[in-house]
Amino acid sequence: MDKFYFYTKKGMVSLNSTYLKSLLSAIMLSTLLLPTTASASSSLSSSEHPMVVAAATANSSQVYYQFGIPGGTIGGPALLKNGVVYVDVRGISENAGLKMEWDKSSKRALFKGWTKSFAVRIGSQSGVLDGKTVDLGGIPFKSKEDGIYVPARFIVKAFEGSNLHLDSKTNTLSASGLKTYNVFTETYGGRTYTLVKGNGDLYVSQGKDKVIKLTSLETAFDWVGMQIEKTPGGLLVIKINDSFGEPHINTRIVTLVFKNGALLRKATIAYQFRGDADLKPYDNNLLLHDGNTLRLIQDGTGNITATLDLLKLGGDEDAYYIEGIDNDILLLRGNQKGLLTLIDRNTGERTLLYKELLTAEDQEYAEMNDTPYKGDTLKFVKRSGDKLFFTNDSPLTGKTEVIYTLGQ
Repeated sequence: MDKFYFYTKKGMVSLNSTYLKSLLSAIMLSTLLLPTTASASSSLSSSEHPMVVAAATANSSQVYYQFGIPGGTIGGPALLKNGVVYVDVRGISENAGLKMEWDKSSKRALFKGWTKSFAVRIGSQSGVLDGKTVDLGGIPFKSKEDGIYVPARFIVKAFEGSNLHLDSKTNTLSASGLKTYNVFTETYGGRTYTLVKGNGDLYVSQGKDKVIKLTSLETAFDWVGMQIEKTPGGLLVIKINDSFGEPHINTRIVTLVFKNGALLRKATIAYQFRGDADLKPYDNNLLLHDGNTLRLIQDGTGNITATLDLLKLGGDEDAYYIEGIDNDILLLRGNQKGLLTLIDRNTGERTLLYKELLTAEDQEYAEMNDTPYKGDTLKFVKRSGDKLFFTNDSPLTGKTEVIYTLGQ
């Protein structure tokens, strides 16, 4: 086996060729991460780092990458070319909410999303990041799988990450704090409302006017929907529905009430099994609740006209949602048991409606089932005088209409 000799202060040291190649590989990868006087996107040329080029020529070990993103990590194999670590940027950009477009020549790739854009050209060391020309620190190229490989340092910089580091034991290049730019948008009244899913920032824009930040909800969103409406009294109500967790059985509902562009009222409620009922304004009041407290908000002024303690009315420590309300009654359903309860607002008396309206077979199902959710299958339809109309969509007895008479 070939040996190479080095002189040190303590004498001559011999290394075999296999060990030397491993040593050069480690030196090369470490050199990529050493602080320099140049910027993070500076090119690593052969004149700057001759040991890097020598080790690259020696066919070094496979390199990997693992970058920290909101909610987890993204990673995979990387490529080492001419002393620069390259990563296929497609998966990272897609995860971050950026769309990729090729120009007509299929050589320039544009990545664009909410408040973030960059462009690179195959064979060119110059790129554009957020409207400014930058040095990529390497030359992008395509792979046989039609991937587009961009210097890892530039990727970390573009997505505002930090702590670029090499684990010499696993040859894994890591970084943390890469941002995502996933958003959900909805238009209403000629304006565009944008929710940043990573942190809950909510913006509004109209045409080419300046983007205005309405509020920050300081939470991450997953499967999002947004309903926007203006009340007869001129209040703007934005309702954000989010399904999250695995397998997305958790529901979060955020209701925001704005007056003259300013956030006036806010409520957030979270359920594990069912979603919220579609409540309409009642007696010129908006209904704003968080599962524990119901506030009646006067349309127009936004003033609180009444506050109801749902925990006291429902009788259990639970998250409640409301299926119906009138001057004398309230229909509550707890998240855990899922049983629709009629509350007399004057006396506080509770009536479990499934016991009054359903067959013995459906009553047992309401008490024992947990698929797709716990509780009965009653749904409030309307009130007419002293009669409350419901449908019961039972998997056992089919769909029927049932009526409950108040004061019976």
